[in-house]
Amino acid sequence: MNFYFRVFLPVFCLWLAGCSVVPNKLKTAEEIMEVHPDSALHILQQIHPDKILNESNRALYGLLLYQALDKNDKKLQSDSLIDFSINYYLNHNDEIHLAKSYFIKARKYNIAQCYDEATSLYLKSLDYLQKKNDFALMGKIYSDLGDINAIQINYKESLNKYRYSLDYYHRAGKKTDANYVNISIGRTYRFEKKYKTALRFYSKVIAQTNDSILFGVALQEIGINYFWMKQYDSAQYYLRKSLLYPYRSTNYAIRCYILSDVLFNMGKYDSSRIYALDALKHPSNFFAQRECYRILVNIEYLRKDIKQMGKYMTKYQSYTDSVRKIESQTKSSVLETIHKSSQEASNSKLENRLIVGLILLVVVFSSLFYYLYRKRTKREKVFIEKQYNEHEDRTRREEIFKRQNVLLHKIESLKTEQAEVRKKITPSEKEMMDRRLYDQLIRFDNPEIFFREMDLTLNNLVTKLNSLYIGITPKEMTWCCLYLLQIPNQDVLMLLNYKSESLNKLKQRLAKKTKLSNVTELYDFLFKIMIEK
Repeated sequence: MNFYFRVFLPVFCLWLAGCSVVPNKLKTAEEIMEVHPDSALHILQQIHPDKILNESNRALYGLLLYQALDKNDKKLQSDSLIDFSINYYLNHNDEIHLAKSYFIKARKYNIAQCYDEATSLYLKSLDYLQKKNDFALMGKIYSDLGDINAIQINYKESLNKYRYSLDYYHRAGKKTDANYVNISIGRTYRFEKKYKTALRFYSKVIAQTNDSILFGVALQEIGINYFWMKQYDSAQYYLRKSLLYPYRSTNYAIRCYILSDVLFNMGKYDSSRIYALDALKHPSNFFAQRECYRILVNIEYLRKDIKQMGKYMTKYQSYTDSVRKIESQTKSSVLETIHKSSQEASNSKLENRLIVGLILLVVVFSSLFYYLYRKRTKREKVFIEKQYNEHEDRTRREEIFKRQNVLLHKIESLKTEQAEVRKKITPSEKEMMDRRLYDQLIRFDNPEIFFREMDLTLNNLVTKLNSLYIGITPKEMTWCCLYLLQIPNQDVLMLLNYKSESLNKLKQRLAKKTKLSNVTELYDFLFKIMIEK
């Protein structure tokens, strides 16, 4: 009997100790979360979730782990843990922990730039925070909602949310967090092009803070403000200064790409390229990445590296598509209107069934308003897309004209340089000299390379014509390219080894193959194909 007692007692004590370890660790992590989030994360990472048998502890573990990851700028995990926490706190009517769970899940969607999902979760969190006096959490929610509205170009609502956030942070005694909101308010005024007002907010933050990270953000925003004002020397000064300060999240990438844009506008293309590439190596978002590739496309164009420019253009287009998807999300203000309408309807139904008819009427009008709003938004979107496409067409046209002008300028320059020599040589020697000139500039001596160069210069004209009209001969294709390049007719005859009569017959054959009624329509026809996407 004594033997079994001696064996059982230590095992039982170890089991009891093991049962108490997890709750103690969770309690410690919760207590130090705000002051030492890195230590809290370290404690939580030592706990294996599968070994937490108690549902209450498991729900708290999921919430605390997500909070710690968010505060340490770490990637948030899958939804399974936080969803368990939400379901548990819903079933047990724990409103404070439920509000925190909704908030931290909203943060995940916010970071992923899924603003419609994030807004819905933030609003749910606010519902459970009513009369709870958790001012710090309410300040965070309104700050994030202000950011979302600013991104969605609803500046009036954005400023309104930031003012709520400031009020709650002041009531919670969170001076540093309040100053971050002041930065956001200044940024919103910058979006509205109220640059002096924006600078007042940034200067206010610098005067009030000793936090090095916040100080760096303030310098960053001042630099961006001067960039928008086109005061590039001041912009460069503050942005370079901000790089000396520590940063969180995407701030370093933002500083680098804006500095890159500043240097590009100052004509310092090599330095601009270095900072754009450096920005892409750090955590960023779709907007910053798109702008980096825009800058790199422009730099490679100026460097005449068409191949590299094409690679960056592909990346730019990809991130532009991602930004469009973000911009197509339902506006936060609309979701808030719907959410409030839903909450009001639900409360009214519980309080007094006599006003059900009125609630239904409100819902119908809200739905009608929402429908009309969406319809209007759709029209505006179509209009914006039309303007965007027209802008793209103009941009594409200008790029093509630039390439043509550069080539023609080179031809004229070389001919001018050879003017004295040309006076002393025979016509046949002059023709050979011209041929060498075109071989050098557009690789006319190598049809494969020539057509590839023409595709790059003339917006894939050769590829488009080959796909649309199978019967076009290489000679006809060559003439199309030379014609659009505006090569002098005499040079075209020389290069094709044609006489005027032969060239006229070529044009007639080409007009017939492309189903044109007259050769005079060829230029407009070819130009239209060239500028198409």
